[in-house]
Amino acid sequence: MNSLPWMLVALGLVLLLAAWAVWHRGQRMRRCLAELLALPADMHPLRWPERAWPILERSGIAGMAWEGVWFGDAVRGQWGLPLAAHWPRQTLSAGPDCQIELRWADVARTDEARVLALAVLDVFAQTWLSRMRERTQAVAVALAQRAQVQLYWQHDMRNLAQWVGLLAEEFGAATPEQLPRLAQRLQRQAPLLQARAHRLLAATEAPVAVPAQGEPPVRALDLLQNAAELAGLAIEVCADDAVAAAPPALLEPGPAQALERALDNIFSNLARDSGARHGAAPLRCECTVHEGALQARLHTPRLSTPWPRRAFEPLKSPTGSGMGLYQARRSLRDAGGDLQASEESQGVVFVLRVPLAPPGRQEI
Repeated sequence: MNSLPWMLVALGLVLLLAAWAVWHRGQRMRRCLAELLALPADMHPLRWPERAWPILERSGIAGMAWEGVWFGDAVRGQWGLPLAAHWPRQTLSAGPDCQIELRWADVARTDEARVLALAVLDVFAQTWLSRMRERTQAVAVALAQRAQVQLYWQHDMRNLAQWVGLLAEEFGAATPEQLPRLAQRLQRQAPLLQARAHRLLAATEAPVAVPAQGEPPVRALDLLQNAAELAGLAIEVCADDAVAAAPPALLEPGPAQALERALDNIFSNLARDSGARHGAAPLRCECTVHEGALQARLHTPRLSTPWPRRAFEPLKSPTGSGMGLYQARRSLRDAGGDLQASEESQGVVFVLRVPLAPPGRQEI
């Protein structure tokens, strides 16, 4: 009976030592997790295992190996014990271009130690996967932005090619008496075409096409007249006092380019419609200013081809690229404006909205 107290004291000491061991392991895991999360966030994802390995080793991971594909290149790494067939594995996938198979071994002697070591490993794997996804998402965003800009310029080049085609048709079908008139119109259009050609060439040389900084504002009414002139269409612009007043309504280079792109698309399509090209009356455009933006209502004559439903839906047109009206609206919306269209009894009404230059820039 005299040994019972000593047994209870020994049991208490054992429990105390076990609790201290668990607390000590927990503190060590806590330090390991803090060190993992403190590693630089801007580190390249493929450097993450090498920098994290000393921390994993202190947490109880005896060996680690990984291999996979990183944007088409085979990549791998290994630390600690040599790779063995029985090691567990986990696949980290950040899309079809980035997939890593991770394998590891631990030296924990108890279940508690193994659970804590694997908790650190799981944080390591999830953080690595998060960094891989950040990189692939950044690449995807950059590619999408580049594709959008290139699609804009591709459509601008298509509009220019359409103008060349229409011009060739007119000159090919012209009588000797009509040639002087066509030549005079071509002479008027030459400066506009030269400016656009230079801009397209500059865009193909730059990594990302953006309007040049510091360019002067552009007259909104000039853009309307020039776009109609290039398409060979007659247009009558009716402006309210706010638009016609001096100084005239001006646009920054970005919104001006978006409006020009939208007008090119609308007018190039109208130029191919016999009802619009050979109509007796010119196109009518009503321009007003409201809340710092120019709103232009463009009225077309009744078109020979029916106006399609959901005309702005991309990849829907049976002819052309199917992206013209979608790109025109997208370009204006990116610049803070909008484009709408509706079919009425006398034809189609396009409503274009584009923000004007701020008052401090309303000067030439």
